[in-house]
Amino acid sequence: MEANLLEWEPDRAFGLWHDRAVFHFLVDEEGRSRYLATLRSALAPGGALIVGTFAADGPPTCSGLPVRRYSADELVAQLGGSFEPLELRRGEHVTPRGAVQPFTWVAGRLG
Repeated sequence: MEANLLEWEPDRAFGLWHDRAVFHFLVDEEGRSRYLATLRSALAPGGALIVGTFAADGPPTCSGLPVRRYSADELVAQLGGSFEPLELRRGEHVTPRGAVQPFTWVAGRLG
């Protein structure tokens, strides 16, 4: 299946949502709000989620596109009050060209 996440309407609930490097491309409030609404409608009650974005000191662009960077606290705040963080982590991704890209990772559950 292929779909635009901001237009996708899930037809069932999932137990896990994993996002590595989608959320940070949503630089406007409308896109982030739509993403979070889709996340909440797609994730089963008590479902787990893992989200990775560029860290606050990460690159300001990726593949020529602007990104929004997040600290762990900022990312938890974006996910909202019903999000229960279980683990916060910083990681570093090394690109094929050898550049180091700092990432913020959060894992938890939606209440």
